[in-house]
Amino acid sequence: MQKMPIMVAVLLTAGMALAAGNIDDSNKYAWGENAGWQNWNPPSGDVTVTPNDADGYLSGHIWAENIGWIKLGDGTGPYLNDSATDWGVNLDAAGNLSGYAWGENVGWISVSNNYSQVTINTVSGEFSGYAWSENIGWLSLRGTVPDYGVRTTAYDVSVLPPVTVFTFR
Repeated sequence: MQKMPIMVAVLLTAGMALAAGNIDDSNKYAWGENAGWQNWNPPSGDVTVTPNDADGYLSGHIWAENIGWIKLGDGTGPYLNDSATDWGVNLDAAGNLSGYAWGENVGWISVSNNYSQVTINTVSGEFSGYAWSENIGWLSLRGTVPDYGVRTTAYDVSVLPPVTVFTFR
């Protein structure tokens, strides 16, 4: 019976780690001229990049003081983006994003379009490019003066949990 409380504690700790997201706290801001700053790592935003070869996706919520919450997906990706119940931001093996985010106050936000492609560098985890919203215009994921940008730790080998190797004899 003593194993049950330990198992519950382990599961709760794992759940809290997943809910925290994987956006670097030092590199968490995007900018939009009409939207202001967007925080990709707010205290309860849980933005998570899930690389999985050609079937990767993003999930969680971005906070923007001027426009409210922006949802990237519900965590059941990859998303088909073909209905009001199956939408979100997908990630391919090369780091290209596709699909849509949704903001209750701003509508749909496209991360790939004819003029710009949001990407994630699969080595550094840095986002780049511009997303587009019909209602608020361009959202920049990286810029200078001031220096800002969004970066995920999903590609950092140094922050991945240690792997235990068992040898059976």
